[in-house]
Amino acid sequence: MRDPSEAQTSDTEPSLTEVELRPLTRLERRNLWLKEYAEQDVALQSWVNLVEQHSLEIDVMFQMHGLLVFGIMVSTEAYARFYIHLHEEMYRQKNPETADFLYDYYAALIPPPDQPEIGSEGLPVIFRYVHLRDVTIMSAGHQSKVPYWRGKINQIDAFVVGASPGQ
Repeated sequence: MRDPSEAQTSDTEPSLTEVELRPLTRLERRNLWLKEYAEQDVALQSWVNLVEQHSLEIDVMFQMHGLLVFGIMVSTEAYARFYIHLHEEMYRQKNPETADFLYDYYAALIPPPDQPEIGSEGLPVIFRYVHLRDVTIMSAGHQSKVPYWRGKINQIDAFVVGASPGQ
C-alpha cells in the first residue's frame, strides 16, 4: 500500500526539468517596470540621474532602516574607479587573477557614456543604486566613517540634499 503523504503526480504533468522557460513579452516587461517604478522616489531618481549624467558631487543625507547616512553623492563611475584603483594596488603584484576579476566586476558597473534615457525594453532607465564618498553612518549615537558606500535606492526612506553630519 502506498503512503498517502507521498506527493502524487500524473504522467501528463510536466516535471520541473521539462518546463521550458520563455522570454518575457513586452507587456510583461512593461508591467514589471511599472511595478518597480511605482516603488521609486521620483525626486531621488532625478538627483541620481543628474549626478550620473553630469558627474556632479552633491552633499546628501539618507535615512534608511533607522540609520542616517551622510556623504557626497557621486557617479557610479567615480565609485567604481576608486575600487578599481584600490584593488589594483592591493592585488596586482601578488594575485593578478584576483585583480583582474575585481577590475572586471567594477568596470561592468560603469554605465556606457552614451546610455540612452530609454532602455532596450522601450522604458525609461531606472537607477537601482546610489553611491556616496566620504561617508558617515550614524546609528543610536555611534558613527562609522567609510570612504565609499553603495546603497539600494528603493531602500532609502528619506533624503536631504545639502546635509552634512556636523561635529
